[in-house]
Amino acid sequence: MKPEQLQKIFSVLDFFGLNSILGILTFAGFCYFLVKRFVLRKAPVPSSAFETVPRELFQKCVTLLKKQEKRTYEAYTVPEEILSGLRENMQDEVYLKKLLCSICAHLGIDGSFIKLIVQDSMAEDRAGEITTDLAFTTIRLEMKPHYTLDAVIAVLAHEAIHLHLYYTGIQLKDTWENEILTDTAAVYCGFGEYIYKGYAVMRGEFAFSYRKVGYIRQEDVQYIQRLIGEE
Repeated sequence: MKPEQLQKIFSVLDFFGLNSILGILTFAGFCYFLVKRFVLRKAPVPSSAFETVPRELFQKCVTLLKKQEKRTYEAYTVPEEILSGLRENMQDEVYLKKLLCSICAHLGIDGSFIKLIVQDSMAEDRAGEITTDLAFTTIRLEMKPHYTLDAVIAVLAHEAIHLHLYYTGIQLKDTWENEILTDTAAVYCGFGEYIYKGYAVMRGEFAFSYRKVGYIRQEDVQYIQRLIGEE
């Protein structure tokens, strides 16, 4: 941008005043929200919340899990002691590690050797990450301001399932399909309730901003549960 163009911009800012401009932008954003919500009939949520996964992929994932899983799983429930601690302080790393260990125990994994790192890199498209080479495993939990406790449980369950699938050798070659397999396996292994609640669309930290965790939608969780129930 040329110096004279910058000077013109600053002149406009000086003429109207910063507060006035911010007020205009806020009003314009509110008008956009009203038009989008009530005229265009579109919910003010991220497009990722409406991305659809082909039903055939869910069927493929459930068929693979039914064939290769060596056991059946009861529904997982977070122990009350851990829930109470996290309700008091959701960023308490001691209780977050206890939660991770509890989730891993449900899968038959010793979670005590896993290093849990709680951070916020401001990466909007990432909720968690796992790295492992059998000897060393690290899970990074991206703690966002808008997270609910159910979202945190769902994220840790997703990352623990990655490890479970790694150990059992259950995977798909395509990276995105493998993430869908992971979410499907989380439901299959008993975390369906927490995935359903944790993957709900959440209000963000700003007015009319929304966020979503996970690769699948709540209706997908219900569809997976129906597939699992089929003989």
